[in-house]
Amino acid sequence: MWNPFKKKTAEQGAEQNTAPKAEKKKKETIEERIEREIDALPAMIKGKLKDPQIKQRFIDIAKRMEKDGVDFKSIRQMKKWMKEHEAELKAENAGATPKVETFVHEGPRIGRNDPCPCGSGKKYKKCCGADK
Repeated sequence: MWNPFKKKTAEQGAEQNTAPKAEKKKKETIEERIEREIDALPAMIKGKLKDPQIKQRFIDIAKRMEKDGVDFKSIRQMKKWMKEHEAELKAENAGATPKVETFVHEGPRIGRNDPCPCGSGKKYKKCCGADK
């Protein structure tokens, strides 16, 4: 049983000090951490990270946060960093997203009870518009 008040002997202290040196872990990169933790993310974010551009943007932001010393385990620090850098993140994102154009219908609009444009002589709702 472990006793916190018991003094350590010299042998026990030496064993505990050598154990971490034997297990030298190389530092994990942001990309490796994100790949490992993608499954734990909410489904909405996980679905968006399948797009390589969005995934790369996510990694770039994480690298900037790490460079600024943000602790990834603290949601509060991450939200604070995002709020401080909100303007520049929006400016960067504005140039990356393409503008969606509105669809404009060309030609006259056909009503349900108008004659079918195919020339059959039937009403549109009974001819070509029956499937719609």
